[in-house]
Amino acid sequence: MRIPVVASLVVASLFTLACGGVEGAEPTVSEQKQALSAIGSGCSSDSQCASGLCWDTADSYPVYNPSWESGNVCTVECEPGTAGDNYCRQLAAQYNAPRPNDARCLFARAVYDNGEDGAFYVCDLIRAGLGSYWSE
Repeated sequence: MRIPVVASLVVASLFTLACGGVEGAEPTVSEQKQALSAIGSGCSSDSQCASGLCWDTADSYPVYNPSWESGNVCTVECEPGTAGDNYCRQLAAQYNAPRPNDARCLFARAVYDNGEDGAFYVCDLIRAGLGSYWSE
């Protein structure tokens, strides 16, 4: 009698695995991260971005004057200078930006949602054609 019981348990566990696991199971951290917006996507908060950084052009005044133009994009920090610009261009190309050579590493203030009022450098992917952007 033990063999049929063991065989039933094995079949039941294989059926559960074949059907995608246990119903109602919580998603893993990697599954949750995959559900977040990728670099180059438009955003309104850091928590929407897989990179953890949603940059708004208003944080880079006067390069972007919010009275005339505005935009946002999931992006990453970079090092100022030529190396940072090159990194941002490579990143833009990786995410299929229409104009990857227009990406640059740009100064920004207070880019994180946690209220930290620091100075940062971020990849400006909006000029490369990624994110959400409007201009008057």
